[in-house]
Amino acid sequence: MKSRWLIGLALVVFLVSTGAADAAPKGKMTFALAGSVKTFDPHKTTGYPLGYHYPLVFDTLVTRSPEGKLVGLLAKSWRLVSPKVVEFKLRKGIKFTNGEDVDAHAVKFSLERIMDPKLKSRQMGYFRSINRVEVVDKYTARLHTSRPDMFIIRPLAVYGQIVPPKYYKSKKLKYLARHPVGSGPYILKSWKKGSGMVYEANPNYWKPGVPRIKTGVIKIVPEPSTRVSALLAGDVDVADAIPPQMVRMVKADSKLDLLATRSMRTCYIYPIIKPGTPWEKKKVRQALNYAIDKDSLVKNVLRGRASVVATNVGPGSYGYNPAIKPYPYNPAKAKKLLAEAGYPNGFSVEMWTPLGRYLAGKQVSEAMQEMLAKVGIKANLHVVEYGFVVTKMRARWKPKAKSFLRFACRMDSNMHSEGMYAGTIHSRSTWGGYREKWMDKLIDDARSTTDDAKRLAKYRKINSIIHEEAILGFLYQQHQIAGKKKRVALKLRTDTRLFMHLVGWKQQN
Repeated sequence: MKSRWLIGLALVVFLVSTGAADAAPKGKMTFALAGSVKTFDPHKTTGYPLGYHYPLVFDTLVTRSPEGKLVGLLAKSWRLVSPKVVEFKLRKGIKFTNGEDVDAHAVKFSLERIMDPKLKSRQMGYFRSINRVEVVDKYTARLHTSRPDMFIIRPLAVYGQIVPPKYYKSKKLKYLARHPVGSGPYILKSWKKGSGMVYEANPNYWKPGVPRIKTGVIKIVPEPSTRVSALLAGDVDVADAIPPQMVRMVKADSKLDLLATRSMRTCYIYPIIKPGTPWEKKKVRQALNYAIDKDSLVKNVLRGRASVVATNVGPGSYGYNPAIKPYPYNPAKAKKLLAEAGYPNGFSVEMWTPLGRYLAGKQVSEAMQEMLAKVGIKANLHVVEYGFVVTKMRARWKPKAKSFLRFACRMDSNMHSEGMYAGTIHSRSTWGGYREKWMDKLIDDARSTTDDAKRLAKYRKINSIIHEEAILGFLYQQHQIAGKKKRVALKLRTDTRLFMHLVGWKQQN
């Protein structure tokens, strides 16, 4: 009897340790998403849509729990050895899908690849402080930074995907852009740009019970009403970014569930602040803020699916300053400020908004266009595909490029002021319209401050300056609204990313 009991116990231990006790991935699920990726080379670019796709193929050192807490992924632990050295201890025995080992050498190669100037990675801004990556032993890696960098861990939950060195050294960039290899829960089987992707479960994924779906299909559907129509018709199982105007339609369908939560995505309208333009003057930028009725946008356009914020750093982000209050709606004051700035009759400006990328982005932009017109700012609105906006933004600092307004929403995936500055405030920001060296110094100083209380105070001070300088037209923090079939087991996360590998079908009774 005792021997049989021991054999049974050993079998249970074996099954649990190998993951065999967990059900194998089954079935197929289809998602309808607004955003896509332009490349599957995980180190080339940045952007919120990457967070829906890259985690399916690649693992990172750390990730976030559904509640937003930083937790280990490939790294089982990490510690600050000194103000300029961070050490990671890796999980053992993990393989990339091509058979290479996931180890400290892969960490070194992956992070140093981002820093290689030849790659021209847009992720460089997050990891600029890294001098080198040291391989201590096979499963221990250390990041050495040029200065104390108290932010460096957070972006590793979004970027810094770990890839197999031999494979990525042996292939050309053009090939790697379409044929990714990682250690993630899925393998990319097919990809039609602008249309969608098909993923197949990684049969050897190291995390027990992940993924739950064998075949994952993502359809790229930028137009919101088309996404909802596909959900209502049963053509997709999950649809993200449901417009507030269509919430009732989803709620009325007995086969569907509506999911909604406050997100970390903050929306704003911002000018490209160039010398010789109206936006160079603080009073004009302040007038922009007084001219927009944020409460009306939330109530009438977004149907209550957002919360007004005072800056681009909202509640839940490190450095958020609760003492700062939003600019009130005051069109009379806006007109007065414009007159004092030398524009008593207002002026004209082009305004660009990407189609379908943000919750009710077109409707919000149209409402703001009317509000601005009332104080004399005549905005010529263009609602176009995101690619057109990207082209416009990349040329914004060229001498002959005219200043313009852009409506945007940035997801604070890092839950930190620094991440929001990297998008719009710092001179090196990819998409910002502001360049001031004195501001850069304040931001860099806060990032390198090792004392937590002093660092928090510095970020709060910076946020108050950003508000006073009216660098952006501050709007609101939008809610995430998604729709799904009732059979889909899905809960929204704090970071609002829909991780297909963590979604499954509910068990039938």
